[in-house]
Amino acid sequence: MKVLEICVLPDVRRIKLIVEMPDPDRFLTSQVPHVPRLLFRLIPSLAQHTCHNDLGLTFRQECRRTEIPHLFEHLIIELQSQAQPAEVLRGETEWNWRVDPRGRFHVFVDYENELLAVGAIRLAERLLVALDRRDIDDIDIESEIVRLRDLARLGRELCPSPVAAPAPDAAEAPARTSWSAVSLANAVPA
Repeated sequence: MKVLEICVLPDVRRIKLIVEMPDPDRFLTSQVPHVPRLLFRLIPSLAQHTCHNDLGLTFRQECRRTEIPHLFEHLIIELQSQAQPAEVLRGETEWNWRVDPRGRFHVFVDYENELLAVGAIRLAERLLVALDRRDIDDIDIESEIVRLRDLARLGRELCPSPVAAPAPDAAEAPARTSWSAVSLANAVPA
């Protein structure tokens, strides 16, 4: 997976990512079942995420067969919550392969701290690549979270006033979409 573009939308405190899968036919977690399994072992709090899907599955159940960029979306939200508490952060993963090339996804995530969000995006990308290669021993998640907390602190100093992001507008939904609302009430304080 590769992030092609990061677009910060400060008016709504949301980031839009364009993500591309190198192999457009290998984009489901069921094709790499070790990735979500290792990720839940590395970050167990991901299992508490809420995921709005057509079948009413828990996020852990959804991860058995979901799009890797959807897993990426949740990971970005979780990493933000590990570094800085927030009430609720939402995310969406969309694609429309009648318009975009197969394997291209549009991922949206809310943020309260722009600098932290960009750091979480880059860390999430590195984590998923490492997990796909089964390089889990190379990941020191505790030190990575400490680095994100440092970014969060710097981000609060640079831009101290958070504004809540609006809920997604279902009327503008693309051909396929998944969205998440993650309550971060049990987040680790910075």
